[in-house]
Amino acid sequence: MSDSLTKLGTAALPAAVLDAITTCAEVCRKTLRHLEDEHDQLRSAMSRRIRSAPDGPTRCLCAVDGSHATVATAGATFTALAAVAVEDATLTDQEVMVQLLPPVEEIEGILGGLRCVLELRLLARRIRATSSGLFVLDGSFYSVLMEINRLLMRYAQDHRHGHPPAWWDNFRPMLEAFFVEEDWRQVLDSRRVIAHSKSATSIEDVIQFAPHLSGTVTDRSLWSSILLAGEYSLPVSLVREDRPHLLTGYRNSLLHHVNIREYCVTIEHCYGQLYVLYYRPDSVGPAYRLELPAALIAREPLGAVLATFRGALRVNSVQEPLPQFLADAICCQLQRALAATVEGARTRLQHEFDLALVHRYLGPYRTPRYAAGWQGEDGW
Repeated sequence: MSDSLTKLGTAALPAAVLDAITTCAEVCRKTLRHLEDEHDQLRSAMSRRIRSAPDGPTRCLCAVDGSHATVATAGATFTALAAVAVEDATLTDQEVMVQLLPPVEEIEGILGGLRCVLELRLLARRIRATSSGLFVLDGSFYSVLMEINRLLMRYAQDHRHGHPPAWWDNFRPMLEAFFVEEDWRQVLDSRRVIAHSKSATSIEDVIQFAPHLSGTVTDRSLWSSILLAGEYSLPVSLVREDRPHLLTGYRNSLLHHVNIREYCVTIEHCYGQLYVLYYRPDSVGPAYRLELPAALIAREPLGAVLATFRGALRVNSVQEPLPQFLADAICCQLQRALAATVEGARTRLQHEFDLALVHRYLGPYRTPRYAAGWQGEDGW
């Protein structure tokens, strides 16, 4: 921070933010110049990976997305998990789980994995219920792997001495059913599921073709600049490095009735059969990062996948397939719904117990940062 900003007192922070506009704009300007000036050179270097997209029949598209939310109070944490399936702009199925927990350390890591389990269970149920159609999972297969791995590591850690926290009882039946019914394997083996991550952050191709841009450009933005309308990049392996043990959290797991070690080895093998490509349907929009199983990368099935994805981009102002956009919009309501649940529980209990006692348990855990009557991100 410059000396002039330090003399501004309480205005220093907003002044520093405004002062950063020039710096950030200059960084962006350099990046855009590189992309503009080096376009032909980069396209030539990446040309071996570029193909015209094959055409094919469109199929019914069903999107599955999930969300989790928390509202922390002085003595408890309200949590909610949700997964929804939207097929051709119609809500097809949904799952919601609401629990009351004590304050839990690193709860976001636990809930992220549980949310992925709930999404995969819903997705597997939809796959079993239909014999055709294409499913799109909102997010990345790889991020699902990481989230569930973190969940299993925490589960193993808490069960190491045989006396796990009692709140695990809320989730153990779902976890056991997830593995016993082989939902994860069902999704990966179905040959009908692709993953689309709206916020893809990988930079493997940037490092390979434009390492000088690795600090400011992602693979998706690079391919968006290079691909022409109707082109895609040849699929490459999703897990590019040799990782014999992608999953580590299962090794000491104590889930009952589940040979989780053998099952997770199968999951690791399935992940070795996943591929990623970038596809630019038109000249207006960006390139999309799509992850798909090996069975879908041949020309004929790939043509159907790309045609179905392109056909679902129906609204100009919506960048993702319409079913995926609607699923995400439904999931975004979870935080508000949970805040209303907390308020309703607190109001009901105020008629049964001393108001001060209820406030000490269900009141805010910190000084509210917002004016009375205005509800913020933490539900207060």
